[in-house]
Amino acid sequence: MKIIRLEAKAIRVPLIEEFRTSLGGSIQHEGVIVKIYTDEGIVGIGEAAPSARITGETIETILGVISRLKNIMLGSNPLEYRRIIESIDDAVIGNPSAKAALDIAIFDVVAKKYGVPLYRLLGGSDNSFETSVTIGIMPQEKAIYKAQKYVEQGIRILKIKIGTNPTRDVDLLKKIRQIIGDDVRIRIDANQGYTVKQAIRVLKAIENLDIEFCEQPVHWRDLDGMREVRRNTEIPIMADESVHGPRDAIEIIKMDAADMINIKIMKAGGILNSLKIADICDSYGMKCQIGCMSETQISIAAGVSVAIAARSIEFSDLDGYILLKENIASGIKFDGVRNILPDKPGLGVEIKEDILRKYVVASVRFEE
Repeated sequence: MKIIRLEAKAIRVPLIEEFRTSLGGSIQHEGVIVKIYTDEGIVGIGEAAPSARITGETIETILGVISRLKNIMLGSNPLEYRRIIESIDDAVIGNPSAKAALDIAIFDVVAKKYGVPLYRLLGGSDNSFETSVTIGIMPQEKAIYKAQKYVEQGIRILKIKIGTNPTRDVDLLKKIRQIIGDDVRIRIDANQGYTVKQAIRVLKAIENLDIEFCEQPVHWRDLDGMREVRRNTEIPIMADESVHGPRDAIEIIKMDAADMINIKIMKAGGILNSLKIADICDSYGMKCQIGCMSETQISIAAGVSVAIAARSIEFSDLDGYILLKENIASGIKFDGVRNILPDKPGLGVEIKEDILRKYVVASVRFEE
């Protein structure tokens, strides 16, 4: 088997509404959909979801990187996925979501070749994994209303974005907990929005609200500060933007800077590196979450598959596709608590070509 063609299409898809965190807001999803074609007729799909704020990428840079990596891909046997993915890692510095798109597509081909769902290829058994649903930064009344509506719809895990105003954040969380009751799980994410002193003050003020954990309370480079926050609160601290690859995970663990790590396929550079991070954490007894950017069902399916397979991953935040005005891929079912994968070979999702065409803004194509 060998790869004979490589395609990449950049897309812009409107969101249902503006999504805002302490790092800023967006009204559309920008991504790159990748297809790799083999001489045996198997087609693998992947996705890049760039973030200029987090990974330093744009859809334009991703198309450029994929163009540079075409010679590694074309003519290669995708069953040699480790060699290919490691060659891609060595060839380009950074650009993790561009690498992730190729990585996901390769794994999709391999699983399809063996006729098994990706989660089974990776060693998983169940076909579903629970996820939180996120409420971004918005006016307090709207956030409370949205939380109440989600709970009425059967959603049992809420992730609340904070990090812009400590006083407002404490008040908001107290009101949400009061309205939704004690049976719904709450997680919070500051996206680096606080100083160390602010983070400690906020977390101490909400320790009685039964918060599962707080993601990235301070700047991603301030590991000493994050360790200080961790030592001064009962709420577990999860490192997110501070961890891109396996080396970052090792540094976090050595410094006791966090209780947990949030793995994102787009930060890690793909499925292979995500599993490496998960295995490192498992060796140290550290729990993980697998999270996402704004993404389609393509990379969300990859994330769910990794979550199912990796023992250290106990949480997921894989709701990015719910934000899209239209889904360019389908297959995942969401029952209010869990993402459920179809029992099909590969990722299990299919691209809706008619919808995809509406949102393509640029493309590249290469053949052997």
